[in-house]
Amino acid sequence: MSDIDIKKINSTIIITLTREKVLNALNLNMVREIFKNIKNWDNDKDISGVIIKGSGDKSFCAGGDIVSVYHAKSETQSILSDTFFREEYILNLAISNFSKPWISLLNGIAMGGGLGLSMHGKYRIVNNKTITAMPETAIGLFPDVGGGYFLSKMGELGLFLALTGRVMDGLDSMYSGIGTHYIENENINHIYEKIINKSNYDYIFIEQLLNANSKKLLEKDSLLYKELENIKKHFCRTNLVEIFDSLKNDNSEWTKKTLSVLSKKSPTSMSVAIKQLGLAKNITLKECLAMEFRICQAMMAKHDFYEGVRANLVDKDRNPKWHPESIFEVTEEIINSHFHSLNEKELFSDE
Repeated sequence: MSDIDIKKINSTIIITLTREKVLNALNLNMVREIFKNIKNWDNDKDISGVIIKGSGDKSFCAGGDIVSVYHAKSETQSILSDTFFREEYILNLAISNFSKPWISLLNGIAMGGGLGLSMHGKYRIVNNKTITAMPETAIGLFPDVGGGYFLSKMGELGLFLALTGRVMDGLDSMYSGIGTHYIENENINHIYEKIINKSNYDYIFIEQLLNANSKKLLEKDSLLYKELENIKKHFCRTNLVEIFDSLKNDNSEWTKKTLSVLSKKSPTSMSVAIKQLGLAKNITLKECLAMEFRICQAMMAKHDFYEGVRANLVDKDRNPKWHPESIFEVTEEIINSHFHSLNEKELFSDE
């Protein structure tokens, strides 16, 4: 079986990510297979929309295949650390520009690159099996794939999710805006069959179908809603030291738990993410992706990304040694070094 299966049924393109053993992690081949077709799907009048899902019942897509990027560091001729992220981000933009319904079935884990495949499309179906997160600060990276763009729209909640990598269930995913419709697992097949059996359709049909089958949820059912007062109080700060000080001064069970979570993340990654989300509030997705590519390429040339992947995904000792080690050692100069122009290596030639 290849990494990805793409087929057309009536007027629907069905993309199935088929790397089930690695939770359908997104690799370069999968990115290329989607990208090489997406413009044709958009221009083909016989295609009404796209459904994208993961094989198996555990995962939609657990993220990008960054372990391959990690191993490529030892190959002197490898340009994977440029190519993978460059093509992934360009695909993210192409999905956002797709003019037809892009329906993501978040059937299980959807993290990092998996959210890049879904968040920029119109519809994201979640339920009690869904698990979402942007966990990149734990591996010395940052919430990329347009994460700055969609997280910055959530205010303090977005910054909290970016820094902590908080894992969300279906209810939290709906509350945060990651999900657009909450449809019980037993009803997914009904929705799927309705769509693929139709010879042609438009946004109105999809909207009505999803709305009619979506469960009405109460905000108070979300754990994030219950924590929002604390999140707003402490994550309204403009730098990492202020956030840590605010949490320490409160000395509640919630702040102690949050500090414990943050203490395991890369100080540099968290500091960069704060600036990233601040800048992303006022720019387009394309501009955000261009910025994120600069950040990404800076991190590919530094220590924390490789150490974070080693500790959490390769050796799995869960004990990364960050450089700098302390939040107080992350200077403005270090933060700003992630945002410099890449000149001829920019993501988009018009930047």
